[in-house]
Amino acid sequence: MADISNISATRNELLIRKERLNLTQAGYELLDKKRLALMQEILRLQDEVVHLATRLQDLSDNSRKSLARAEALIGTSGLSSAAMGKKHNLEMDLIDSQIMGVHVPRIKVLDAQREFYDRDICIIGTSPVVDEAAQTYEKNIEGIMALADGEIRLAKLMKEVLRTTRRLKALEHIIIPNLKEEYKFIENALEERERSEHFSLKLAKKLIDRKYAEKRKRDQKINRTALQGSSN
Repeated sequence: MADISNISATRNELLIRKERLNLTQAGYELLDKKRLALMQEILRLQDEVVHLATRLQDLSDNSRKSLARAEALIGTSGLSSAAMGKKHNLEMDLIDSQIMGVHVPRIKVLDAQREFYDRDICIIGTSPVVDEAAQTYEKNIEGIMALADGEIRLAKLMKEVLRTTRRLKALEHIIIPNLKEEYKFIENALEERERSEHFSLKLAKKLIDRKYAEKRKRDQKINRTALQGSSN
């Protein structure tokens, strides 16, 4: 409940409360539209994330199968030897983007796949299945980055929706009702003051009319007395 004990019941305060109430209600409508737009974007993004997760699962399955084939053909020692090739230092770029006015960091998905010669694997004594396994795992890395990018965006938007919902609830259940209560209090006080002043004016007019009526009676009585005296 709003604290109305220190509110000045004046026309100026009534106009201030009215303007503040209109601005707050307009802000509530904008926030509600923003939340709706964010929810629509979240629903769209959820489908994208599910698709990326399914794709990553398929890539992971292919990677494990390729690795199993390579291990079956060249053995664990041969696979370990091939793994000693040139390491791949993969760099990721973070870029800032905006979705419905919300700043969302994004991962720039880089090309993780390399040519055979970039892996520094000896051609002699190495089966093509090793190169195939390397390719599938590099695709797997790209899938991981793509999924991470989608999940980051989704988490950021969901956090913003929760924050916007809390603000909407505060406006709907606290701020706007308090402003309405203050506005109604000032309006009622002014109406009561206006009725009181109107009653006072009517009472004053009545008293003045009564005094004038009594004065007219006295003047008439004096005039009659003076006329009677002059006739005698």
